[in-house]
Amino acid sequence: MKKDRHNNLIRFGSLEISELMVLSVIGEIKKVEEFLQGQATSDISLLSNNNCQLSSICNHKGQVLADFIVYKINEEFKIIINKNLKDTFINELKPFAQFSSIEFKAGTEKIIGSISDQKDSSGVYNFNDEYQLKIELKPDTFVLKNEITSEEWAVANKFQGILFLDKEDIEKYRPLEINFDKLRVSFDKGCYRGQEIVARMKYLGIDRRKFCTFIAKDVFKGSSDIKILGKIVKIGNKKVFNAIVKKDLISEILKLHDLEEVI
Repeated sequence: MKKDRHNNLIRFGSLEISELMVLSVIGEIKKVEEFLQGQATSDISLLSNNNCQLSSICNHKGQVLADFIVYKINEEFKIIINKNLKDTFINELKPFAQFSSIEFKAGTEKIIGSISDQKDSSGVYNFNDEYQLKIELKPDTFVLKNEITSEEWAVANKFQGILFLDKEDIEKYRPLEINFDKLRVSFDKGCYRGQEIVARMKYLGIDRRKFCTFIAKDVFKGSSDIKILGKIVKIGNKKVFNAIVKKDLISEILKLHDLEEVI
């Protein structure tokens, strides 16, 4: 397997992502698209068949309730979501879904994640100049001998600024705090819950903080000037994590803690 140039921490290959599950959005396809367009922070209308899109839902205060990947496949919409966020997603959207005769059905498919340098658009949800991240849905009988580790998969996402939330993160952050405004939010589409607050923060707020991905040495224990988001991933003799820091302190923080900033 090929390695990229960035610290030799990214390997190309695939793995089964056991913490994710599939929710099929059942209903007439146009109604499903309209429903998701009115609830999700991303622009569902831009999603073509057999393609993916990072997205999320917010409460009326603009706080993120759940994040997920929307996969339009075979003219059907599927939600790829952390198993710990499934109930929150369904409970929040079910009252609205009923008006459009839409239901959610848990699937049994296995979710395979891949890191590669291939220019394949099917199932790709994000990419940079060095590699792309994609998912595939396989039957529950499918057996994959993992080529990469869950730590390598997590780091590949973090290097692209992608944060995946867990149950304890519900209603803790607004999109602009956790890089969702760049990857999961459309500011050109119509309304969704919390849209006014999210847009106001984007265009009228003064943000003195920055979402970053850091590489640290194994001895790094954290610091009060670094607000770590999600889990710290230990890989080799390094630690990789997302964090929020004050913009005017970034250079000082990098030097003080001997960190490398990825984004």
